[in-house]
Amino acid sequence: MAGEELIKYISVNEIFSGNVKELTALFYLIIMIAIYSIVIYHFYRYVARRDCFKESKGKLTKTKGFLKYTFLYPFIAVIFYMGFSLILISLTKGDETSGFSISNVLSISFGLVIAIRITAYYTEDLSKDVAKMLPFAILGVFLVDSTYFSIETVSERITSLPQYINVIIQFVFLIIIVEWILRSLLNIKRFFLPKKEVKVVEE
Repeated sequence: MAGEELIKYISVNEIFSGNVKELTALFYLIIMIAIYSIVIYHFYRYVARRDCFKESKGKLTKTKGFLKYTFLYPFIAVIFYMGFSLILISLTKGDETSGFSISNVLSISFGLVIAIRITAYYTEDLSKDVAKMLPFAILGVFLVDSTYFSIETVSERITSLPQYINVIIQFVFLIIIVEWILRSLLNIKRFFLPKKEVKVVEE
């Protein structure tokens, strides 16, 4: 009986008469999800790497590493920090009246970046899990409730970011300082432990 009732609902016309507009919208959604996932994949994997730069070979290896983390890493720190800040700005519905302001977003983004960098020096697998948690949470929220996001609200929050430039610069400086502390601790460990033992400990 159940099979007969199911057959009654089958309609060949409905199966082959798809709505072109709906299929086009669905196709665009699939493309956007794929592009977003690819971008986030590369972003979180890079954020979660312990060594942001490939180790230099040849002479002056330590000097090259020092120069990279002195002059290039600040730009990377800005990208890390602003990337997570923009993700949080898109995710949160709160405003100044609800107690969840832009300053809260900037503080949480700072804490998230620091946590990712610390765990990267412990194990990159854990760091990757922490780094990808928020971006893919946003994707899940969007798929469940596309009305959750408002382009106007997000744009308004982004345009208000220049008001917090001093806070942003302060947090970026702190990220750089923490990175230098972590690099120093790593170098101390490498100095006191032979390379083979360091690999065993890291594994």
